[in-house]
Amino acid sequence: MKKNKIFFYLILFVLGYDTQAQKNISLKECVDFALKNHLSNTVYENEIAIAQQKSTEALAGYLPQVSTNVTFDDNLKRQVSIIPAGAFSPTEIKLQFGTQYNTSAIAQVDQVIYDKSMLVGIKAAEPNNQVAILKKEQNQDNIIYNTVASYFQVLVYVEQEKITLENEKKYRELLDILKLRLEKGVIKKTDYDRTKASLNNIVSQKSILQMNKQVALNKLKYAMGMSLDEDINVLEMPNYETLAVIGDDNGFELNNLLDYKIQTNNMYLQEFDVKRKQAAFMPTVSMYARYGASSFGNSLGSSFNNWFDFSTIGLKVNIPIFSGYRKNSQLKQAEISLLNAKTNIKLSADNMRLAFKNSNAQLQKSQSDLGINRENLYFAKEVFESSNVEYQKGVSTLSDLLNADYSYKEAQSNYITSLINVLSSRLEYEKSKGNLKSYINQF
Repeated sequence: MKKNKIFFYLILFVLGYDTQAQKNISLKECVDFALKNHLSNTVYENEIAIAQQKSTEALAGYLPQVSTNVTFDDNLKRQVSIIPAGAFSPTEIKLQFGTQYNTSAIAQVDQVIYDKSMLVGIKAAEPNNQVAILKKEQNQDNIIYNTVASYFQVLVYVEQEKITLENEKKYRELLDILKLRLEKGVIKKTDYDRTKASLNNIVSQKSILQMNKQVALNKLKYAMGMSLDEDINVLEMPNYETLAVIGDDNGFELNNLLDYKIQTNNMYLQEFDVKRKQAAFMPTVSMYARYGASSFGNSLGSSFNNWFDFSTIGLKVNIPIFSGYRKNSQLKQAEISLLNAKTNIKLSADNMRLAFKNSNAQLQKSQSDLGINRENLYFAKEVFESSNVEYQKGVSTLSDLLNADYSYKEAQSNYITSLINVLSSRLEYEKSKGNLKSYINQF
């Protein structure tokens, strides 16, 4: 008896552990986890950091540039210079200028005064930073979309599994009744076998659904950036059809779409590139200051004792005159690329409007289908329950009951299909509006 108690408590402990180990998670919690933990966030945060460093790089060109240069020369064999015969000597004179060792140290400061291409690069930093930020937001929208779509898929399998379990229970009860009737000789064995076969099909379907649900759960965990070893279970919703209900609709606004914003900022960057290519034809002005010292000697020690310093300041103007049409070709390429960017924005805008209209039409169609299939499901259930009562009373045949049951199952399948369509249609509709974050905040 004592051993039985210990075994009983052990079972309760294991069951309790399994219950705690499995984590129930809502749709909002899934999205929040994904936005916080998905590894792709790190990639886009790094892209923002790179864009900020590029801004600093562009600004650095207009800041003072300081450099130093130290050289030490050992003239192993000095060059010989020839003074021809004549004024100084009737024969030519051979001379070696310089010393054996030369040491010099120079520090120079360069400061750009005017360079139009650099100024354009500094101004281009802002849209470049915006593109990086917008791409991170776009990645978050993709994370939300993938997570919600995966979550909806799991919910659909959960609903299908519930219906299958209900059908299994119903057929097991019917099979028990038929078994008693068969033993009393009231029905034929073929009636019992037909029902048994239907039950076996339901059990097989349940096994497939459970496998598909686990696959869908793994896809959900991947979409969330969660470890596949985690044991989670999605929380069912009281009424799935509320997900298809659209509240206050502000309509379609291109400026709400991240892809449109990104393309617009890329067009601005292309405009800056054209300006930068145009600036290559303009003069640049810079100044410099140099200070240095040199030491000479024919022995290694003395070469570091005799120092002579010098200093220079100067102004440099660079005027481009002819580059072999290279700069002109680069400018033409940039101008053509800008025209393509503007054209692509118009094409994308039309495509985005088309996607919105199609998703809106699909949502309305799926909502209508859901209403029809919901009504059909109600009627099919009424017919099945009525047929079941009539069969129990013996006023109808098993074939009538199984036919009503087949229609009921078909209505259930159609309803689940329409539910899938309405959930995915609503998700596509919100995506086409650029409204995914507001949509998910409803839950």
